[in-house]
Amino acid sequence: MGWATLVMVLMLSATANLKAQAGTGSTQLTISMDVTPSISLVFQNNSNVGNTGFCPLSNAGTNNVGLDLGSASITGDTLSCVNYALNWGGWNYQVSSAFEVVVSKANSPSPNYRLSAEISTAPPANVTWLLSNVTLNNTTFMALDTADTYGQSVTKTLQVRVGLYAPAQTLQETITFLATAN
Repeated sequence: MGWATLVMVLMLSATANLKAQAGTGSTQLTISMDVTPSISLVFQNNSNVGNTGFCPLSNAGTNNVGLDLGSASITGDTLSCVNYALNWGGWNYQVSSAFEVVVSKANSPSPNYRLSAEISTAPPANVTWLLSNVTLNNTTFMALDTADTYGQSVTKTLQVRVGLYAPAQTLQETITFLATAN
């Protein structure tokens, strides 16, 4: 056996020896997390959008929409989609438009939800903000529904009632909706 053969045998032995000494290891990864329930709310256009009483929402399909009710006076409204009603006996007129509220849930055993709303600022004199005939205020969330079904559209009508003695002004309001799991 020559020198080259001996080196080759030693190399093979060393390689085999290294493989025989290779170790194995194991470890564990422990994960801890909480799965929390969540509720989401979006606004959609009503299927009758464009008809009287159903104005289009800007940014529909999100939780941050706008609703243009035009310019109103005792003689009517500038937008044909706005529902306008003059009430001489109540000394006011009302403009309104309907839209859809859709509430979804995840990771919650809740069978249904409560819906309420609140306006951000006190209305000016002789102006009343309503949602589906519920008067809104800026101090308390007002109950709209007590047991709505998740994933189903719920029609809500925004109404602005203006007294005949209200001064000319631009009315703007932010309405916060609150969906609470039952």
